[in-house]
Amino acid sequence: MPRAKKTTPATVSAPTMPKRPTIHVIDHYLSVVFHVVWIVIGAFFLLLIFSQVRQGALSSLLSNPSPQQSVPSQTSAPSETNLPGIGMVNISCVQQTLSPDELQKIVQAGDASNLTAAEKAKLAPCVTQAESSTPSASSKPTK
Repeated sequence: MPRAKKTTPATVSAPTMPKRPTIHVIDHYLSVVFHVVWIVIGAFFLLLIFSQVRQGALSSLLSNPSPQQSVPSQTSAPSETNLPGIGMVNISCVQQTLSPDELQKIVQAGDASNLTAAEKAKLAPCVTQAESSTPSASSKPTK
């Protein structure tokens, strides 16, 4: 009888991995660098936001709005003014005693020259400081 060949279990070797192309290796390293860079940038922004919150820069955005205390403005109208040709007058007194037409005459003329004697008499109690009637050297016309 012919002798049968003794079969021995063949040594099974692990399948070998094919070598990765170079581009895949480069891609792997670049992706690691990319992620590390973005982790550093993210950490920087988190620290920046944390420091701003601690300093209170963002407190107005993160807190409830508090009621504002409104301070009424204390802008009052002047009580006296200087009218050319008349002097300092009390504004409320002039508005009560003279009509709008009489006030318009004063504004258009620039002085009280267009007013009648009765209008000037009504205006007299409102004058607090009369204007001096001597013209200044600069207002004299030159020839």
